[in-house]
Amino acid sequence: MRGGARKFGKGSYSRGLVACAALFLAACDEDPAPGPGPGEEGELYLIHSATETTAGRVNYFTLVDALGQARTLDYSRSLEIAGRPRLYAGRGVGFFAIGAGESPTITRYDVRDGALVPGESLSFQNLGVRAMGPQAVHFVSETKAYYKDASQGLVIVWNPAEMVIEKTLPLPAEFIQQGLVTGLSQWASRDGEAFFSLGWSTTTYDAVRPGTVLVRIDTETDEMTWQEDSRCRDLSKTARRGNTLYFFSGVINGLGYAVNGNGEAGQQDCYLRISEGRQTFDADFVGSIASTLGTGHVGSVMAVTDDGTAWMQVADTSVTPSSPGTTYSEWYSKGWSWWRAPLDGSSTATRVGGEPGAYSGFTLSSGSSFFVSQAAADYSTTSLVDLSPGAPAAGVTFPGFVLDVARIR
Repeated sequence: MRGGARKFGKGSYSRGLVACAALFLAACDEDPAPGPGPGEEGELYLIHSATETTAGRVNYFTLVDALGQARTLDYSRSLEIAGRPRLYAGRGVGFFAIGAGESPTITRYDVRDGALVPGESLSFQNLGVRAMGPQAVHFVSETKAYYKDASQGLVIVWNPAEMVIEKTLPLPAEFIQQGLVTGLSQWASRDGEAFFSLGWSTTTYDAVRPGTVLVRIDTETDEMTWQEDSRCRDLSKTARRGNTLYFFSGVINGLGYAVNGNGEAGQQDCYLRISEGRQTFDADFVGSIASTLGTGHVGSVMAVTDDGTAWMQVADTSVTPSSPGTTYSEWYSKGWSWWRAPLDGSSTATRVGGEPGAYSGFTLSSGSSFFVSQAAADYSTTSLVDLSPGAPAAGVTFPGFVLDVARIR
């Protein structure tokens, strides 16, 4: 581990990863039942899906009260938006936000009597944000949220109740490396703290540079600290088990490792943790799923469910292209399957699901359930399929393809 923690006080207001979805058609019974209203009990999810037409992309934001129940949505009560918007939501906050696809603008939405009602909008353009990033917002409370902008290494603190910008938290300029794409992980949080990691890939998304930077924000004071770590790279997915946080290396690292295998473009899959009571990665721990998969397989952890199961997407390098010069689209094309294993390593990994296919960029964990998307070949319909039962179980189905799903209650 290199470098001490550097602090940044309160500022004043002043990956792209292209992945194909998988791949099968699952039929469900017709049932366009909407999700419950804001005063009702139970779970509430928001599905962001889309269809492509000759006029462009049409997005739908649809409330559902269960993901695993087999039914088909008809979009009659969905919020419809053209372009390429982003969904930002947090469980228990009471509202959500949508980032515009054509401008760096974010709009608050409330759920009222089963309808999605737009509120005020806020622009980040004057702060240098060029486009709204995926999964870029962390809601601390009803009155505080963070937006992380990978292109600038900047965190924007804003108030979603009043829709105003409060301050900015800049990272050191040297963390934005010319000629490379800066990638930021998913958020990871616990009471009083929010974290994300930072890394770098080539502009062709076929190699990642060594090392990572862990960024921590004290959510009470907005003090930001960082710590460099040389042991892992391309940390993209995160998970929380109790008050321990985990960061897992991603699929671009796997491509670099499978094609080159020399440590310059990637390394064997790797994950780090932040134990309860610590503010940086544990110096005495580095994890990997490689030994549980066996030779000829390269994978990464996509999610960890509440029962402690790590869900992995794994490439069989005897099928998945990995010869020198392999592009990311070729790497994603075939030979991928789903595996599961206890995160604590108490038993070896086992393969689940159907036949191997293309890499899938969408996954969702909810409780002990783990969902993936399975789409028709022409993307006319998509189903969310729960892989956690003994046999995969098709849940909600809808026209088009899925972009995001968030639990808002």
